[in-house]
Amino acid sequence: MVRIKTIVVIGEILSSEKPRFEFLKQTLIGATSGALVLALTIWGIGASGIPSGIPTPQPTDTTTETPTIEPVVKCSIKDETSDARLGNFTGQVVDLDSGTVLYDNGGSKPSITASAIKVVTAAAAMQALGPNFRISTKVVYSSTRPDTVVLVGGGDPTLTRLATGNSVYAGAPRLSDLAQQVKDWAVTAGVPEIRHVILDASLITGSTWDSSWPTYERTAGYQPLITSLMVDGDRANPKAAKSARSTDPVGRAGREFKKALGELAINADISTGIAASGAVKIAEVKSAKLPTLINYMISASDNTIAEYLARHVAISQGLPSNLQSVQAGYEKALGTMGLDWSGVVIRDGSGESKFDVISPAFFNDLMAKILAGDANLKSVIKGFPVSGKSGTLLGRFTGDNAVARGRVFAKTGSIFHAYALVGYMNAKDESRLGFAIFGAGPTTSVNTRAALDSVATAIYKCGLELSND
Repeated sequence: MVRIKTIVVIGEILSSEKPRFEFLKQTLIGATSGALVLALTIWGIGASGIPSGIPTPQPTDTTTETPTIEPVVKCSIKDETSDARLGNFTGQVVDLDSGTVLYDNGGSKPSITASAIKVVTAAAAMQALGPNFRISTKVVYSSTRPDTVVLVGGGDPTLTRLATGNSVYAGAPRLSDLAQQVKDWAVTAGVPEIRHVILDASLITGSTWDSSWPTYERTAGYQPLITSLMVDGDRANPKAAKSARSTDPVGRAGREFKKALGELAINADISTGIAASGAVKIAEVKSAKLPTLINYMISASDNTIAEYLARHVAISQGLPSNLQSVQAGYEKALGTMGLDWSGVVIRDGSGESKFDVISPAFFNDLMAKILAGDANLKSVIKGFPVSGKSGTLLGRFTGDNAVARGRVFAKTGSIFHAYALVGYMNAKDESRLGFAIFGAGPTTSVNTRAALDSVATAIYKCGLELSND
């Protein structure tokens, strides 16, 4: 029976359209194999050589499939932060939206702030004094001595001796306006002559100069002696931001005031003293409002305004108006922010002291709170220099760093062997990052600024892909 079936199959296949010889060969091989399989099946033996009815063992798959893992995208700034010009580099970068720390190199380590500390000064002043705060300078007299007037310094370094035109301080009050009010009073009160001008500079106490400030800062024109009474930040040239300061700011202010009084005080002598209790105010001028003062302090990195705001913060907190009260005043003014003051040392309001140290993490925490604060607190950042566009960053972010121009908003810091850049940026991927980066040590110089710019530019390019690798 098997043979007959095989012949029939062969016959049927031979009738196909394939070439006969090749097809016949393939068919005979297939038919023979089929017959053999059929015969073995009849005899009870399967193709595997195992009797039928016994389960055929299945081969074990010994191969291990490796799951596909997408590579983690990382962006490193190691090359930029390894620049020898940075000296001892510390820094931290955070995603301001989530609070995630993207990069950290000594982020909790206190670093020399230089002028970056002015961000803390500005925030403390806004919190303690409010946006409508103005500094007052007055003239008072006692009815028992109508020929004597007292010029009372209120701690306003912006008071200008210019009768016309503008000093370096926008909206500065004029000594000439103060003098005119005194002249008007004299006419009304029937006072023909002022014989004595007393200068009261008692508001600010303690040392007028911190021992850690180089004398060069005064003689080169970056900082005056801190006294309650002065004009134009005690500059020799009221219109120049950098201008030599004197050793007697109070005396200069007194002489300029007498000059402004003109004929009324032509023969008056000038002395120092304290206004009597109950003295009557006969003249007053006020500074621009606090946001204007902060804006200039930050954008131009004005040390003078910074020191005076630091004293006014201390006064507002019930503390003595001296250098020793600056940090305590700041801590009280910013007490509701929940900042971690561990390791923070604040010697002054301007950052000229090499002993001012604050960690990058503290700066980033403060920056996040400023940006998330109310409109008044946010006004602190309006004066932030913009990379390649304004303030102390106007001439920076050049060459390869120009790609970040207009995208980095930061306070600069530069003192001998210590440089800083603190602020926030709109990164290339449109994320908003807070950053605080510092370079310090004997190998640093003015060239460190360009190295910090390169680090900031690298951060800008990385955005949220920034890593610590």
